[in-house]
Amino acid sequence: MKSRKKEIDYENIQPEELTGEKAEFEVKLDAKIPAYCIDCHIKMEPAKIDIKRGNIMMMNVNAYKCPKCGKELLDVETSSRIEREFALRHTEEIRGYEVKISSDGRNYLIRFPKELSKMLATKNSQKYCLWMLMSLW
Repeated sequence: MKSRKKEIDYENIQPEELTGEKAEFEVKLDAKIPAYCIDCHIKMEPAKIDIKRGNIMMMNVNAYKCPKCGKELLDVETSSRIEREFALRHTEEIRGYEVKISSDGRNYLIRFPKELSKMLATKNSQKYCLWMLMSLW
């Protein structure tokens, strides 16, 4: 008869249940790790790209580009910096609407204000990005 392995409850594991060797490692947060294309699985090369959003264009942004498929990638620091820049430049375009959220028992329902509904109805077949900031009071 084969003995069954004891199943480990990873949610409630205790330090005395841990076995194996003690390992030490060092994390270097500022080290540049090469980027790899998720489609081609090859190392991406540093590149300068242009990024356009609306009527704003940022030129010569540091990025990585796949030499095979051409896919472009920004690192986290650059991406965060660009998002902040776009957000600051678009603050005058951002409007807030207070909406009521209700439920039918299975789904949550949001009713759009008339002003927003009219604006959306005048622009045919466009994609929209809806940002929700929740505040519970």
